[in-house]
Amino acid sequence: MRNRIPPQTTPRDGGISHPVSERRHRRVVARLLSALVAAVLTAATATPAQAVYNGSRADSDDYAWAVKVQLAYPEGIASCTGSLIKKDTVVTAAHCISNNGRSPSAIDVTFHFGQKRSAYTVGVASAVASPHYNPALIKDDIALLFLQSAVSEPTIELASTPAPVGAEVTVAGYGCTGDPFNAAEPCDPARRLMETQLTAVPAESCPDIAGPWQFCTFSPHTTANRGDSGGPVIWSDHGEQKLVGVTNAIELPPSPAYLNLSASVPYELDWIKATAGLR
Repeated sequence: MRNRIPPQTTPRDGGISHPVSERRHRRVVARLLSALVAAVLTAATATPAQAVYNGSRADSDDYAWAVKVQLAYPEGIASCTGSLIKKDTVVTAAHCISNNGRSPSAIDVTFHFGQKRSAYTVGVASAVASPHYNPALIKDDIALLFLQSAVSEPTIELASTPAPVGAEVTVAGYGCTGDPFNAAEPCDPARRLMETQLTAVPAESCPDIAGPWQFCTFSPHTTANRGDSGGPVIWSDHGEQKLVGVTNAIELPPSPAYLNLSASVPYELDWIKATAGLR
């Protein structure tokens, strides 16, 4: 059975609501949607992600292209993570911009979140999810955000080949920092970008992987969390840091801790380039 980690949201009344499982399948999958806020906006099997659990603070200079994504829904502000791939384009998860078939009324992205002197926010002019996005299968769970104005931050290069089984990858995000397997533990949103290392494992290790549009990573003690949805999965390809995946969900019990599901950037590469106008 799979339980998506829903987006974390800050309710309009200032209270905190908690994520709910979105849909039942073989396992519980939690989609990793929101990192700053703590309310559930969706209801399917994979739930959006919280912030990195058992991670460490990321070096801001290494992640100048990483953004915190904030989305205005009627229930409150949901948050995700994203990556700048072009001076005016951010890649994130499709479930961040489509909650039970609804779209947010406004989207903003913040660069250098948590750094008072350098943080700034840019509005999103438009957002588009993969035309093949299927929330039930967590299929093609990837989207592009087109900024209202271009920025001068560096971009992250897109990987054209998947990370091999056994490769170490890095995930980063602005989500909750508590254990996603402990429902009683409150969400403590990351005040700065967090990162951790996972290992690429065979697809069959994740019971809810349904096709080549996803890949599976594992760690016995650390994982992505609510609010990390849409965040980067980075692989060092011959010494070059490349965006190989976009955080989507985690397998919840009875799966072994901690299995993460990510959208495959190499699989989505043609669509990303064509839609973003990249060569």
